[in-house]
Formats: sequence, structure tokens, C-alpha cells
Amino acid sequence: MNLGIYSPQQEENIYIRREARTWQRSGLITNEQLNAIDALSDPDVRQTNIFFRCIFFIFTCLCAGAALGLFIWMTKIRSEVAISLTLIAASVIFYFLAEYAVAKYRFYRHGIEEALALTAMVLFCWGWGVLLNKSHLGDRQLIVVVSMLFALTAFWLYLRFGFLYAAFISMIAICCIPFQLSLTPTGERIHLLIILCLIFSLNIVLDRPENEDFRKERSTTIQAFLLAAIYLIVNLEVLGVIGLLSGDKHIVHFHPKLFPPYFYWSSYILSFIIPIAGIYWGIQSRKRLILNVSLIMACVALATNKSYLGWTRYAWDPAILGVVLVILSIMITRWLNSGENKARDGFTAEDILKPENHGIGLADVVAAVTPLATGMNIQQHPDQQGKYFDGGSSGGGGASRGF
Repeated sequence: MNLGIYSPQQEENIYIRREARTWQRSGLITNEQLNAIDALSDPDVRQTNIFFRCIFFIFTCLCAGAALGLFIWMTKIRSEVAISLTLIAASVIFYFLAEYAVAKYRFYRHGIEEALALTAMVLFCWGWGVLLNKSHLGDRQLIVVVSMLFALTAFWLYLRFGFLYAAFISMIAICCIPFQLSLTPTGERIHLLIILCLIFSLNIVLDRPENEDFRKERSTTIQAFLLAAIYLIVNLEVLGVIGLLSGDKHIVHFHPKLFPPYFYWSSYILSFIIPIAGIYWGIQSRKRLILNVSLIMACVALATNKSYLGWTRYAWDPAILGVVLVILSIMITRWLNSGENKARDGFTAEDILKPENHGIGLADVVAAVTPLATGMNIQQHPDQQGKYFDGGSSGGGGASRGF
């Protein structure tokens, strides 16, 4: 059953075109082959680059907010109930405008339909929040209800439009609920672990080999996000660093030593088990994103090891860790390069695929900003102006200078 506004074939064609362009940039296929793939995989949607996507998104949000504000100002709505009903009605209008934009103009990640859909989600939850606030709900109960509304509406946007960030918003909203149930810090973390592990398990079960490639890509991204979230909850010393910097002893989450010993040492063991399991899983399943996230978690586990054990920290600890990681990277790179065709079991240290170039890179921005930041005057010196074109016999055009 497909709940998406785009057909699976459209989504798969978009994925194929994006992958084909990556192959062409990397020299794996020719321009003729790329044109042939494009001819066979027309998704029949309108797309734009990331720059105009952001511009359309911002402008649409501004227009939607201005239109709603103007309506409230002209109708002189003042009561909270009327404002909440207006917000809910506006959310319905904006949502159907997003559906209409996709159905009529075939927008796909165009910014306009995204802004309308997300604005509808925010206004819908905001309106119900204002309305429920009049029903004498406590602050914690109100936050729980609004969080559930955000989770459900964001998840619907993910199912309907395929917005990956909407799935992240849904999971973050769910994670806000345990903090409003008057649980102990240990109970809050255990509830968070249960919720995230259930979502993680459900995602793995639904990630079948026969699924389309675009679904597999989304599932891998969500799995990596969940794996990182689970690790942040398990590793108590990660938030302990914030407590060390802030010096606030009233927040138990920022002081790992205040947790029960059984929970503290279980988290220490899990802080190493999860990265090791993630690395093994990433290698076995050929999921590069999972492997990258697991490697980062392994580095964090090594960095927080002394904090868990209560050992003395020294200024040269990061340098030693960096040297060890560099040596390990060199050893793994040499081991991979010593294999046939510089690869072992399908893994290589060579840069095979080139990322997409969106037109403006970080180096371009730095090059443009540097003269302004340093106060450099890049104007040409008066003595050098006209160096090559002065003294010509044709009005200074340099005709006698060999031009």
C-alpha cells in the first residue's frame, strides 16, 4: 500500500537519475550512457537545486505567515479559542495547497510544497495546543499531547511527501514525552531506549531486500540517525561534558556519577558494544552511512573511556588518540591497497564516487570573504592601470603594442 503522493516509480526514477549523475561525474559511465538513462527514467516532476529550494522555502513561509497575520489583523480576532480555530483552519488550507502544488505543478523537493506542508503541521499543532490550554490541562500533559500531535503529523508528512527530515522531527517529538512523565533520570533514559529500540527494530524489519532502492536509502539514513540517538542516550559521559562545562549540579543528566552503579557500568559496557556491533553490521550489510556513524561512535567511546573509569586526564590525551587513529587509518589503507585491484571483499580506500557540486563550495565562500575579513584592498594600483594598453597609436587601444 502506497500512501505517498508520488508513485514508487517516480521516486525510483529520481533515485536512478541521481545515482547516474554520480557515476558520470566519477567517470564510470559516459555522457551518452547518462543521456540514455535519463531518457528511460523520466520522473515527470519539477525539481530545482538546493539554493533555489531554500529560497522558495523561506519566501513561501514568509508569505504564508504574512497572509495569516493579515487575516487575523483584519478580522480583529482576539479570543484564544477563535485564534486556535483560525490556526487549525489555516493549517488545513495550507496542507491542501501543498497537495495541490504537487498534483498541479508536479513539484518535488521544490521548497514551495515543503514550506506549505511544514507550515500546516506547525499551525495545526499550535492551534490544538492553544485550544487544549483552555481545558485546564497541566503543563506536562499539554506538552505530551502536543508532542504526540507533532509526532503523528510529521510522520504523516514523511509517508505522504517522503520528507526525510519529517521522520526525524517525528522521532524527536516522541523522545520529548518521557521527560514529562515525572520519572527518575534512570527511568527517563530507559523509556527513551525502549522507544528508540522499538522504532529501530521496526525499521529493520520493514527494510526488506526486495524494496526499491530509494526506500533502502531512506531506511539506512533513519537507521543511522536512530543508532546515533541510542548511543547518545547510552553514553552518560557525553552529556557529562556539558555538565562539566556548565557547572550546573542540579541537572542529574549532566552528572553521570549520580546514576545508580548498575546503570552507570552497563552504559560503560554498551558504549563499546554498540559501536563494535555497528561497525560489523555496516560492513556486512554494505551500508556506508552506518559504518561511518559507528566509527564516530567508536572514537567517542575511546574519548570518554577515562571519564568513565575516573582516570586522570592529561593535555596530551587528544594528541595520543589522534596519533593512534592516524596509524590505524594508515594500516587499514595499506591493507586494502595490497589487495587485488586495491580492494578486499568489495572495500577500497580509493575515492570512486565524486559528490555532487551545487555550484558554490566552501573554498569559494572563504575566498570571497577573506579580503573583507582581513581588510585587504584588492583595487589595482594606479601605477599599474593601463600598463598594457597605454601609449597605443589607436586611441590608447594598444595597436602599436602588438595587440
